[in-house]
Amino acid sequence: MRRKSRTRARLSVDNERCELFGICEWEAPALFELGRDGRLRYRRQPAAGELTQAAAAARCCPMQAIELRGGDDE
Repeated sequence: MRRKSRTRARLSVDNERCELFGICEWEAPALFELGRDGRLRYRRQPAAGELTQAAAAARCCPMQAIELRGGDDE
């Protein structure tokens, strides 16, 4: 019996589109941080328990700069 491989979820941010509104940090503070230097820092691989927050951050970004890929077990 073959086991299905799990695809790790992966976050990416298009820095050309990002306007640093910080809404992603409100939605997923464990994943996104808007630094004092004005740079957005984020964790590229959210844990399974953080996928809902990661999806909310991507959905709420007014510039649609965040993409969440994977995270399913197809």
